[in-house]
Amino acid sequence: MLGIPCIRQFRSAYIRKCCALFLLVVLCLARPVWAEQRLTAAELVSLRFEELVNVTISTLSKRDEKYLATAGAVFVISSDDIRRAGVRSIPDALRLAPGLQVSQTNMNQFQIGIRGQADFWTDLLLVMVDGRPIYNTTFSGVWWVTQNYPLEEIERIEIIRGPGGSIWGSNATNGIINVITKNAGSTQGLRVTAGAGNEEKGFTSLRYGNRVGNLNYRFYGMGENRHGGLANTNNAVIPFGQETPDFRRFDQEGFRLDWDMNESTNLSLHGDIYRMHAGQIGHWVPAITPGQAHVQFAWVNEFDGRNLVFRLEKKLRRDVLFKTQMFYDQYHVATRIFNEKKNTLDAEFQIDVSRLLGQNISIGANIRDVKSRYVNTPQMQMPDRTTKLTSFFVNDEIPLFHDRLKLTAGIKMERNSFTTWEYQPSVRAIYSEDRWALWAAASRAVRTPNDMESGGRWNVKTTGGLPFLLRVIGDGSVVTEKVDTYEAGIRLRPSEQSLVELTAFRIFYKNVPDTHASAANFFIENGIVVVPVNLINMLNGNGDGVEANFRYQPRQWLTLKGSYTYLHQLYDDWPIKDAESNSTVRSTKGQDPANRFHIGVSIDPSSQLEFDMNLYFPGPFRQGAIEGHHRLDARLGWKPTENIEISLAGRDILRYSHRENTDNSMEYSTMIQQQYYLSLTYRR
Repeated sequence: MLGIPCIRQFRSAYIRKCCALFLLVVLCLARPVWAEQRLTAAELVSLRFEELVNVTISTLSKRDEKYLATAGAVFVISSDDIRRAGVRSIPDALRLAPGLQVSQTNMNQFQIGIRGQADFWTDLLLVMVDGRPIYNTTFSGVWWVTQNYPLEEIERIEIIRGPGGSIWGSNATNGIINVITKNAGSTQGLRVTAGAGNEEKGFTSLRYGNRVGNLNYRFYGMGENRHGGLANTNNAVIPFGQETPDFRRFDQEGFRLDWDMNESTNLSLHGDIYRMHAGQIGHWVPAITPGQAHVQFAWVNEFDGRNLVFRLEKKLRRDVLFKTQMFYDQYHVATRIFNEKKNTLDAEFQIDVSRLLGQNISIGANIRDVKSRYVNTPQMQMPDRTTKLTSFFVNDEIPLFHDRLKLTAGIKMERNSFTTWEYQPSVRAIYSEDRWALWAAASRAVRTPNDMESGGRWNVKTTGGLPFLLRVIGDGSVVTEKVDTYEAGIRLRPSEQSLVELTAFRIFYKNVPDTHASAANFFIENGIVVVPVNLINMLNGNGDGVEANFRYQPRQWLTLKGSYTYLHQLYDDWPIKDAESNSTVRSTKGQDPANRFHIGVSIDPSSQLEFDMNLYFPGPFRQGAIEGHHRLDARLGWKPTENIEISLAGRDILRYSHRENTDNSMEYSTMIQQQYYLSLTYRR
């Protein structure tokens, strides 16, 4: 074991020297270019600043609106931002956004939240791909390990910090992430990307697109092989510092068709299919026998899924637009703890009317059918079920003073198999000029009960010395969680090449569910004392904070960007007040760091060279179990020809390894290792 620190010190010193040499080479290459030429914006590979700040977004109101005139805390990660960040996954790209907490439990599983409550069971965040929800109704969260797509084919990621329940319905509570892929018409020709690194052992993706008449199409395939991490001190399966089997083997294929039938009608059809094996280390209760302790294990989880999405937009009149989207989604997951298969069929319809009595009105409806089938294990049992959802919404925007002032009111009415009708209203207002905008909003959103809370049984812990078992029981007593949010923000453009945004918010949580042991209600089963752990609404809480971000392009070859987030949370153990509920209050408060920041710089020494660095800092959280740490990522891009791009990227280049989150009830955490990779992209 004495050799491990020496190796780490050697590698750290070696990496620092390499980074210094890396930067020196870039500066040397850049110096004569800066002295001899001034590139126009058209000659730069990066997206122009003006296009970025005036991008059209659709996630907040389900209709197109300009970024600067949007009455909400919105942020857009462009395709160019993703490419230049040198990331290999959608979760890593999300680190660029303010207000998000992104951390890895291990090498294949992420935990992501907006404005708090970011753990493995993050249940207040709606995530979509092209408007298709990937929110899991089993445990109210997202299997981030399965969410993948060729990053080169992503148009942008729209992030809404704050509730969107009046448009998108339940579970769009603290925020929305919508990954929007490129239209097939903008991805014509051949693209091949391949690369490898020390942890990313190999990755490749291929895309081909073409056009037949008014029909654009593309097909793609991708595969990845990611290595495991290192064991931390809390992991008793693998010795400390040794490699862990939390690897990932992934392959995915898909297609997209976009057909402009005529001037008034557009059709889109796209789908994906994936298969994955992901390593896991954790613990489980294999059987209910007297004196049986929980067993630690290493396992390989299997995931597979497919989806098909159809979308139609048709102008019925010049000021009336009809939209519909229908999708089918199937996924299967098999872990040591539980095994499930879900089939979802969803249809939504929407009519947008412009300038009706001076107002812009949207009316929509949605129906959803979800069939869930479970293979029970000794640790977890769930009943097979079919759940349904029905919802309606109306959104009314009133523009005043030549569209400088916009007032918006909306409400969503929704019911599913576990609730009666839930109402989610919102009111928004924004006043905007050419160089600034001031907005405010008040909203109510809800998080409805999930499958686990409505029939699940989970044996979570035993003791070796005594016949004693803790069992989580979801008996259907959990009711809807309600969240009221008040926000205000300002956007400023001090110059043509700068943007500054500031948002303040206040959140009130009511009926937050959690687990609570009922020792007085114990019973005997197979000679074991079973203590029920009930899922109940046992907390109220509130949070407040500030989110700030900026982007500045002082020169055509230089872009600076960054963000800062402050979050403060308080919770009450209501209506239960005892030592256990008080501990839950403290742990919930400490789920997220109070302070986070990001600073990034992009340099274009010439039309052929790019250099990017991003420094991230999440403060300490999990009651001090996770220390605050600095993470530095860097990328050097070179285009020797118009068709070829070569990238060298390094992640967390300041440290050999680190721990980003604690263990959870599904798996142990591992140490995330320093990573670097080389990739090559060919386009024709």
